[in-house]
Amino acid sequence: MAEVSDNKVLKQVFVYVTLDIDDPRLLTLQKLLLAYKVQWSEDRWDEYTDEEYEAARLIVVQALSENHIVGGPRFYTEYDLSNACPACGAGMRQTGTYWIDGAGPQTVRLGQFRAVSSYSEILVDQPLAETLARANLSGLSLRSVYAYQPDEAPIELIWRQLWASHTLPPMSPRSTGIDFDSACKSCRRGKIDSTSPERFAYRAKDVEGAQDVNRMWEHFGYVRWNGDLKTAVLWQPYFVVTPKVWRIFRDAGVTGFQWLPIRVVEDE
Repeated sequence: MAEVSDNKVLKQVFVYVTLDIDDPRLLTLQKLLLAYKVQWSEDRWDEYTDEEYEAARLIVVQALSENHIVGGPRFYTEYDLSNACPACGAGMRQTGTYWIDGAGPQTVRLGQFRAVSSYSEILVDQPLAETLARANLSGLSLRSVYAYQPDEAPIELIWRQLWASHTLPPMSPRSTGIDFDSACKSCRRGKIDSTSPERFAYRAKDVEGAQDVNRMWEHFGYVRWNGDLKTAVLWQPYFVVTPKVWRIFRDAGVTGFQWLPIRVVEDE
């Protein structure tokens, strides 16, 4: 005979509250949460106006997790490792077309977004690729994207990978929200962590030769690297673009990215 007993089920209710940092209600809310012993977490970020984006010298492009798809070295994308850091892989250079996991469930996002990210690589649909090509953006070229499916012929997608020919020098140490101590001990370039809000700063002399589309020198994010591309997880440097590029993405209705204007500082 089966016995059924009542079990108390722990229920959680998630409430999201967004307030400006100088809103007096923020302190009141924090006091109430403490008084009632409610657990909470805080995220802080900067929000910018269109006028601030238009006035920016350059803008860092960061992808959100909502539009991420799996691809890269584990799916037969080819890289030159001659200048790669042996400890973290930073500095490896892609030499072939970009491959994504064609059998993965995340590929449905190709039909949900105008642009997607893959370990900081940016892939765009055909109409957006054509718009970018017509804009004659300096430093930009577009590469083919293939989907890898086990035991099946490769599929060339009607998507294109953004490719930047120019890499910026290292950012200024006056950047904030960047954990420079977390950087790879061998190259100081990879494995860099950050906290929100991130505020990237560059020396004035280091942005003089910037193109419309650039890559950062630094690599942020998780790394899995033992020298074997077949098992590697390597986040690539963020793109850094001019307001012209931001405007094209905005007008195309692109979502899934956050845009962070850099701050230009005098030499240290």
